[in-house]
Amino acid sequence: MKKLFLLRKSLFIAFAAATCGLFSIIGCAAQKPAAGRQGEAAGGEIRHAQASKALEKGRFVIEANEFYLPEDKSPVKSSTGNYISMEGKRGVISFTPDLFPKTPLGNLTITDDSAEITLEKRKKNGDMQFCMRMTGPANSQDRKVIITLYKDTDKCHVQVSNELLAYPVVKFTGVVRPAGE
Repeated sequence: MKKLFLLRKSLFIAFAAATCGLFSIIGCAAQKPAAGRQGEAAGGEIRHAQASKALEKGRFVIEANEFYLPEDKSPVKSSTGNYISMEGKRGVISFTPDLFPKTPLGNLTITDDSAEITLEKRKKNGDMQFCMRMTGPANSQDRKVIITLYKDTDKCHVQVSNELLAYPVVKFTGVVRPAGE
């Protein structure tokens, strides 16, 4: 009887030790993704700092990812070649013809050698809002570009408006990169 009691007790202790060991391994494994997320957050903050600096200096490229067109209910994925850029005072808005099939080709790219960008405001949630103004070859091509750089990331929302008639031409999401990268 005593041997049976000792056997049960030793099995219980072995089971408890194995369980503790298993939980400690699980606990360590559960902590690894959290450390990875911290690394991602730090990377996002670095990309945000680079993007905000590029916007403030007027040396950036915004690559469009997803368009929200007035006639479409769902977002349209962007092909390559859709971007807004600024290098010094030279601003460029360039959209590929497949995005606006009914628009004459001359209206898809607007270049201005006296473009201006200003930091409009810092929102309470940490987002930054910039305003870029461009003068097109015709009054109807003057553009006001509102760029909202999201907090702790290089992602942004852009609204391109007709400055003369004050209506949005296109809205899209994209990524801000320093010019030359």
